[in-house]
Amino acid sequence: MPARNCSANARTQPFNLRGIMRITRRHFAIGTAATAIAPAWAQTYPSKPVTVVVGYGAGGGVDVVMRNLASGLGQRLGHPVIVENRPGASGILAASYVAKSAADGQTLFGTDGGAFTLNGALFSKLPYDPNTDFAFVSTVIRAPIIIVAHPQAPFSDLRGLVDYAKREPGGIAYASPGTGTYHQLSMELLRRRAGFEARPIQYRGAGPAMQDLISGQVQVGPIDSIVALQQILGGKLKALAVLAPKRMAQLPNVVTAAEAGVSDVEVFPWVAVAAPRATPGSIVSRLNSDIRAVVTSPEVSKRFIDLGMEPFAMTAEQFGSFVKQEVARWHPLIKELNIRLD
Repeated sequence: MPARNCSANARTQPFNLRGIMRITRRHFAIGTAATAIAPAWAQTYPSKPVTVVVGYGAGGGVDVVMRNLASGLGQRLGHPVIVENRPGASGILAASYVAKSAADGQTLFGTDGGAFTLNGALFSKLPYDPNTDFAFVSTVIRAPIIIVAHPQAPFSDLRGLVDYAKREPGGIAYASPGTGTYHQLSMELLRRRAGFEARPIQYRGAGPAMQDLISGQVQVGPIDSIVALQQILGGKLKALAVLAPKRMAQLPNVVTAAEAGVSDVEVFPWVAVAAPRATPGSIVSRLNSDIRAVVTSPEVSKRFIDLGMEPFAMTAEQFGSFVKQEVARWHPLIKELNIRLD
């Protein structure tokens, strides 16, 4: 029987303690060396400056967020973080570029939510897949939409706007910072919930829309807090309501839409960081940890708040779930409105 043969062999072979000790010491040395090598390998990231590609021009909301994030993130990574602007086509050019970049964590995507949650419904075909081409790293900030008006507009609050719009034949015209943006979708959501008619006047960005609001060329519009806050505080625009669950600390006298009687219209454009899909999980985890640390630090957090933003850092897993929720919320409305950008 095999068992008996094994026992016999064991009895006939001399017990070599010295040999066993040599083998044990050798295996222990190899194992210790491997253990020592693993952390060193993990710590080689990053090996050079990290580039964050932004799909919009310098000075825009996403650019401002990334540049405020870059300094603190670079300090934590031990290498500079460089913001590179590749504007065009609703962030599609930048998204496609990063999706095809090496998955080593050296090239990241700094973007608003449109690249992941809106473009899939706005375009019949994209050169990247929002669901499969990226590793979601972390959200950074969100900024509520504020319904603003020219100081001389014939309404002073959201209820007044609704009543005025209902009396106007064909409803009112409003300044929209772009077709298919969170801004336009917020007003479409608001008018449906409140029961009035409105038609968009499309602009190429929140800046031009705001300038016409300030000059009185158009009376009302949905503008994100990043762009609108300082103009409101300076008296150049008046805020009718904020589309958020609670009032903004910077605008304590401005009611929420729910307080004005219109519920379920909270809208937050948001900014986040992603990486090419095959980026190692260890790198994604480190980036997430470092980004969240920077965003929640007292200095950077205060800077974001002063600019009208809300620090909004999630884990990578939460970020992935959040994108699915946003897609489920906005795609049906975009399709119902038949908004297409191609």
